[in-house]
Amino acid sequence: MISLKQFIKTYLWFIYRPILNRYREKKKYNFIKKDILRLQSIKESFNNNQPYIYYLGITAHSNLGDMGQYYCISKWIKENYPNYSLIEFEADTVVDHRFDFIDKFKELYRAQDIIIFQSGYTTQDLGGSHEYMHRLVIDNIPNANILMMPQTIYFKEEKNKIRTSKSYNQARHMLFLARDFISYKMARNMFPDITVEAYPDIVTTLIGEYNFSYKRKGICFCLRNDGEKLYSTNELIDLQSKIEKISPVTVTDTTINKSYKKIRKHLQYHIEKQIEEFAHYEIVITDRYHGTIYALAANTPVIILKTNDHKVITGADWFKGIYDKYVYTTNSLNEVVEIAKRIINEHFDYKLSPYFKQQYYDKLKGEFQPQLNR
Repeated sequence: MISLKQFIKTYLWFIYRPILNRYREKKKYNFIKKDILRLQSIKESFNNNQPYIYYLGITAHSNLGDMGQYYCISKWIKENYPNYSLIEFEADTVVDHRFDFIDKFKELYRAQDIIIFQSGYTTQDLGGSHEYMHRLVIDNIPNANILMMPQTIYFKEEKNKIRTSKSYNQARHMLFLARDFISYKMARNMFPDITVEAYPDIVTTLIGEYNFSYKRKGICFCLRNDGEKLYSTNELIDLQSKIEKISPVTVTDTTINKSYKKIRKHLQYHIEKQIEEFAHYEIVITDRYHGTIYALAANTPVIILKTNDHKVITGADWFKGIYDKYVYTTNSLNEVVEIAKRIINEHFDYKLSPYFKQQYYDKLKGEFQPQLNR
């Protein structure tokens, strides 16, 4: 029997949806209004001797991959800049013109302060507020000290690419980190006037941090269901049927059905729960980049499926020569079964080194420091 809620959603959608949209808009308006009041209270209690870090564009959805970036960036800031006050805002707050956030923020920012932008697939013209947020801040405070955490770059429209290039090149005190080598090459061409470095996703700092002693059984599929997905549902179901003949199959995703604000309140728990889940399996098969990283944080071999863009496969280039026995990229679904059979028959010690933390993020503050002194 259909529930009342389901009945309303199905048969009274023409009433339900406008009301829901109005409710969401009001909720968002009130949230941003609160953020603006918070910004004003910072100004009122301002301490001129206290340096500030403004972490802008923090994750505002329920995907544990992007939440992992937020978790690791926040942790990195606190470890490396303990004497700074950390202030966080979502991208939608920064770009909302109803409350003149950018004008208030421009008055607040001082030469000793630092702006850190959220990492991810945010230097692009595919949608969302982040790329506009970057330009809005840079256009208004071009001399700001800015650390752009690792970005994937992609532009469909040349005019948008040119617009981004002109804006970012003003930021002479910015260190721009590219998350893969295709993005790095693009960034070098687009931003000749700023410092650009190739840097792995910060969630890689979780690799080597955990040890598990579970008896491993089964193969886990961690699959996306969005516009970046390459293979159809039927193709993936067919693959799962073939893999099931090798070992029992579980299907999951890094997007969970819970409010992102609730996830934030217990973020370490949710991140470590995801990693621990992957530690029960012999193999993880995924088309998510952070699915790959979480599998490696669980010391679990991972087979990577192609997506519609370069992000996942080229992101795996970071692991070549470091975790070769644990990471496998594929060009077609036909390869997956044979690779899975090979992995099942291999011996693993299920212990990876903290390579990316030691070789990159323990050194990032030193890489960024010259930008502050230019």
